[in-house]
Amino acid sequence: MVRLTRTLLLAVLSLVLSQAQAQDEKSLTRDEVALFKKKLVAMFDALGKAPAGYSMERESFNLPTDAYPKEGTSQYRPTDASASREYGSEKSAENASKELEKEYKKKLMEAQAKGDYQEMARLSQEMQQKSGQLALKTEEGRKEPIHVDVGLNIGGGGTIDPDAVLVEQSGVIALKDLSATPERGIVRIYFDPVTLKNTKQLSKVTLNYPEGGVAKRTAVLNATMTFNGPSTEIEAWAKRVDFKKVLSQIDH
Repeated sequence: MVRLTRTLLLAVLSLVLSQAQAQDEKSLTRDEVALFKKKLVAMFDALGKAPAGYSMERESFNLPTDAYPKEGTSQYRPTDASASREYGSEKSAENASKELEKEYKKKLMEAQAKGDYQEMARLSQEMQQKSGQLALKTEEGRKEPIHVDVGLNIGGGGTIDPDAVLVEQSGVIALKDLSATPERGIVRIYFDPVTLKNTKQLSKVTLNYPEGGVAKRTAVLNATMTFNGPSTEIEAWAKRVDFKKVLSQIDH
């Protein structure tokens, strides 16, 4: 009985150690995760300057923590990572309002130090007038937000409608949504130096992965960018992307 209990205990301990070892092999190190984030940030940098009147208001990252082995091999499935940003006009308006408040607060304190209450009254009235003008300008210049999503090893694709091609070059193709309205459109850019090497010969985008997997847990085989916002703004912005910089993040 004692021998049976000891054998069972050893079997359970062996199983626990085996599972722990498998988890260690699967878990990415912090440096590996940092590499994915660095590549995502580089993709955002490739966007260049936002359209006039826009500034970045929100940002979020979806970073991987594990790399999954390909069954029956020493290779790994490609690990995906993504991030998103929202651009709008709210932060610019907020900054302008804070600057105005800061400017007049200083002027009012200077007038108060001099005991010049007449100047304080004048400044208060002037500040209210300028605040009203700024609020009106902000409302008139309010812009629909633009969302930009970037991804690594996300895959995807679809039919290439000739009328949807916005821009293309070796390794890159940008497709616009033909059902878009002036107020809201979508542009998707695909990056893959292998499957998109000669885009003019393709009728569809298919971002494939090696069937046998990849040797490096941090290997990046393709990238995507998706713009969602006012059609005129996002189509012009997509054309300005530094495609070479994005392609340089891909391990080919």
